[in-house]
Amino acid sequence: MKNKGKAYRKLYLSYGFIFLIPIVMGVLFYFYAYYIAKEQADTSNRSLIQTVKNTCDRELEYYENILIQLALNKNVQQLSVVKGEFPPDNSYQLYTIQNEIMDLKVTINKGGDYCKDIMVYFKNCDKVVSSLGNMNFSMYSDLYCFGEEDKKSAEVLKKHLSEYHFRDSIQMNSKWTQGRPTLLLMMNNLKGEFGESSAMIVIWLDMDALNSSIEQASWESGLDWLIVNENNQIMNRSEDYSGIGIRYDQLNVDGDQKLTWNGENYIIRTVFSDVFNWKYVLLMPERMISGSAGKMQNIFVIGIFICLFTGFWAASRMMKINYNPLKVLMEVFRKHDDSQELFVDNEYLYLEEKAILLLAERSDFKQMVSRSQEVVKQYYLTDLLINSYEQSKDTPDREAIVKKFREESNLVLLFTVKAASMREGNQEEYIQINSLRKFIIGNVFGEGIAGSFCQEKVELGDTVAMIVNIPDTAAGYDESLEEIIDAMQKYIYENFGFMTVVLAGEAHKGLEGIHLSYMEAREAEEFVAVLDPEYISYREIKDGSHKKYDYPTDQELRIIAAIKNRNSPLASSYINKILDANYLENKASLDMLKCLLYDLMGTIMKGAQEVEEISGEELGLKGISVKMPLEKIKETFGEAVEKLCKSSGNSREYGQNKQLCEKIQKYIQENFSDPDLNISQTGLYFHMTPAYLSSIYKKHTGESLLKAISQKRVDEAEKLLAEGINVVEVAERVGFRDCSTFIRTFKKFTGATPGQLKSGR
Repeated sequence: MKNKGKAYRKLYLSYGFIFLIPIVMGVLFYFYAYYIAKEQADTSNRSLIQTVKNTCDRELEYYENILIQLALNKNVQQLSVVKGEFPPDNSYQLYTIQNEIMDLKVTINKGGDYCKDIMVYFKNCDKVVSSLGNMNFSMYSDLYCFGEEDKKSAEVLKKHLSEYHFRDSIQMNSKWTQGRPTLLLMMNNLKGEFGESSAMIVIWLDMDALNSSIEQASWESGLDWLIVNENNQIMNRSEDYSGIGIRYDQLNVDGDQKLTWNGENYIIRTVFSDVFNWKYVLLMPERMISGSAGKMQNIFVIGIFICLFTGFWAASRMMKINYNPLKVLMEVFRKHDDSQELFVDNEYLYLEEKAILLLAERSDFKQMVSRSQEVVKQYYLTDLLINSYEQSKDTPDREAIVKKFREESNLVLLFTVKAASMREGNQEEYIQINSLRKFIIGNVFGEGIAGSFCQEKVELGDTVAMIVNIPDTAAGYDESLEEIIDAMQKYIYENFGFMTVVLAGEAHKGLEGIHLSYMEAREAEEFVAVLDPEYISYREIKDGSHKKYDYPTDQELRIIAAIKNRNSPLASSYINKILDANYLENKASLDMLKCLLYDLMGTIMKGAQEVEEISGEELGLKGISVKMPLEKIKETFGEAVEKLCKSSGNSREYGQNKQLCEKIQKYIQENFSDPDLNISQTGLYFHMTPAYLSSIYKKHTGESLLKAISQKRVDEAEKLLAEGINVVEVAERVGFRDCSTFIRTFKKFTGATPGQLKSGR
């Protein structure tokens, strides 16, 4: 074999390729840094221009409110309709307006002398009322605004004041600001009770008011901002940016724009004002971004050279030492290689192939053995539970699994999720949640019980079954087991949020007793609906060897019939006769009386299913005990029966519910093929909550709405299967999303799978 194949050459080239990494990374870092700098600048720009907008709009809204206040002023509205000169009767009103204007001006100028004057111009009589007094327009213009020599500006102003303006503004040069433009905010007074008005309210505002507001806020040096109106006028700092060439209609508010002015490139961002038809423009020199990126570029160039020199030294060193381990591994594998190749072209591929092959063989074998053992184990344990033990079926594998249960006693525990913990939902979600809960139950109870007893667990549908081995020397095992179960139930509820019901059979000797204990636990399951328990032991509810209390089946049917007919006195009399016969005549034992009370509670719950969906807790049955006096027991049963018989609604409500149930059945008949049909969709269709609609349906029909939907689908499926249609197509046509859910539901309702039905089973 050659000492140096492709692996050696590739290793050498890979170290050479490493030299390119710092260069590529440096370039990428540079562009990334430039992008980050631009993004940061853009974020800062958006924040700053929004600050400008918010600050200016806030100030302008304040001034606008003052304009509106004067526009709504009753004195202004009354004077605006006076024709010609104001008569002496209006003198007090003029005086009042002047005082109000002076107060408003003082209020505005608390932060600085920005409001030069507030005036009301009455067009009909050419009069001005301002903080400076009452006079005609010419005197006001000559004395305070422009002077006698600037007649043109006075004419322009008068023209604006004579026109209709609402939330408008103009810019004019005036005496107020010594040559700087002054902003005039104008508004006609609003039409009032006297009809059309002819008064114009004006605020003379120094634009430094807005500039100073921004300067007081957080601002970044090097940036500037402008206000542009619809006439392409720069409302602030026009003297600094004359000739910049910004046009109102070309300013885009959706992104950045570029502008060149005085030999420098600017990035501009624009936002609209919410008060006036202005646009706020932020100016940022482009050099602010490129300058930051340039500094980063220098740092990255230095870093690249450092990486190159360091990488060259490290690569040379690694080439000398990293190939020797490959040679050693090659020799190890070649000793066990049957092909005995003289030359390997690529050492890496050779080693990878051998290692993957070795690991795959070991992993596949372990997984296959583990899966097979678990499947065999579950099969034998399930067989012990469901079927009576037959020694003839023993095999070496079965003997190894059941050996620990052969000599001593065993009992079976069944674990299910308590009904109150379940939630209605789609089938897939229910299967996932139920699988997770079974996993939690098996592991938590398995760990808890394994500390004291030997056990094995099996999943049987929605139930987890556990075979617990009870040593012959374990005295008081039932109390110990009940304590463990109680602790594990609390742990599951506190950590996982659902309750479990545990059913326990009796302990019986040997393998033969496992099936017997399983059947006893199943029999205890009948009392779950009556007792609403968390733990039921077969020992507590049944004793088949001496069941001697007198409770004929026909008596139970009579009680149920009386409840169904809402005849509480008759039902109570039947119950009292049974209690008297067993308490007074037969004098049954306490254990038998306890069983009798359980049976009577079960009878009442059966009657409840006939007339009303109501729980044992609502009927007050859970408090009944053999320790209570006989009369108290009779009274409790009588109250429960009376409450049950009165729980049904009046005939009118019954008729309405009957009509509603008929509509529901018709809706199911028409929509059963829709996969989305469930109680939620049905409730939405009838404009009722799913829970309320389902309760009405069950009260009237004795069947849950969800079961009615599933039953309709199964009935239609039986018809289609009888016609020879395949299972997959039938599942789709009757409203099931997948075949597995259809098969499971079909078997639940019919006792056979669709395939078995088609084959004639």
